[in-house]
Amino acid sequence: MFTFSRASASATALALTLTLTACGGGHHHGNPGGPGPGPGPVSNGPTYDVIPIGLPGMTSGEVTRRGIANGGVVAGTSRGADGVGHAFLYYGSKTIGLGALGGDFSQALAVNACGHVTGWAATKAGSAHAFLYDGTMHDLGTLGGSDSEGTVITHCGQITGWAATAAGQTHAFLYDGKKLNDLGSLGGNSFGNGLNNLGVVVGYSFGPHNAWFHAFLYDSRTGGPLVDLGSPGGNSVAVDINDAGQVTGWFRNGEGPTGAFLYELGKIRSIGTLGGASAEAFQINGAGLVIGISATSDGSHRGFVYDGTTMTSIGSLPGGNFSIAEAINASGLVVGAAATATEEHAVSWTRKDGLVDLNDRLAAPPAGLVLVRALAVADDGCIVVRTNQGPALLRPRK
Repeated sequence: MFTFSRASASATALALTLTLTACGGGHHHGNPGGPGPGPGPVSNGPTYDVIPIGLPGMTSGEVTRRGIANGGVVAGTSRGADGVGHAFLYYGSKTIGLGALGGDFSQALAVNACGHVTGWAATKAGSAHAFLYDGTMHDLGTLGGSDSEGTVITHCGQITGWAATAAGQTHAFLYDGKKLNDLGSLGGNSFGNGLNNLGVVVGYSFGPHNAWFHAFLYDSRTGGPLVDLGSPGGNSVAVDINDAGQVTGWFRNGEGPTGAFLYELGKIRSIGTLGGASAEAFQINGAGLVIGISATSDGSHRGFVYDGTTMTSIGSLPGGNFSIAEAINASGLVVGAAATATEEHAVSWTRKDGLVDLNDRLAAPPAGLVLVRALAVADDGCIVVRTNQGPALLRPRK
């Protein structure tokens, strides 16, 4: 395990206050960085300082691709030997536990540049409720049922996710800073998976009797019912949306392979594969670059970047036959993992540098440290990784 340093409570409180009141830290919008040539020299990539994150005494930790923001702000979940999850926030210098809502477990799923966090936490009654943390834990409640979960938070503080209704269904919601707004459904259960800074929600909804499910879009600026985005084939799920209104996700026809889709200008279409039978999209950035994983013609899998016309493999490491693109930032920096001949390593990919083993880019790493998978990347280039010693933040050296 890393060794966690401690400071006085007053210094910690001051640093946290500065983080939480510095709303609007802003985005870095650089070169859109579309896909290009394969692996290039790694000497041009940045080097990184390694910073441990998570709560002391943990044995494992989790951070989603939405669990990082500019300035080295990270929210995630630490687990001890008992396996119970405890939400945490790292705000550039220290890690704090967020607590729960009267219960004994919590999970952080997303954070914004203000250090505001959403996820779910146990109540005193034992239910799981969506929360907003802005220096204090706030119970967002439900739509009349027992449980809820916040999955995404924007820079404006809007949150989407899902909540149980009094009628026994689960519906997507939009939290507007005051209350949960029920977004309805296409007849069955619905779930909010993505939210842009204009208040447009995407996710998926089942039809009547939960017989099928389709990706949906809900625009809070106009209101109205969910828009059924359809599917290139069979069922579909929207996972992310950018501020231009482009949506990505996956679809599946029956028990067949999954495919990745892009929705734009009112139309949904498959974006193809790297020669294999299946692909799955995870995220889209502001420039419209989609990342995910695809099967290749030989049955192996590679991470990909799709630029609107072409799907490009991020490649693989020497001796390995697998890679995955987990996240992408505004400038087109992709992070994920790739196999070597013996183990999995965290990697980055750019058009300029190609695939880079992040283990080769560390400044004075702790002895025995192995970066296993990169999980999230901020627009300022900070990266969250899973290591053999717990989660860590990679901060690029200037």
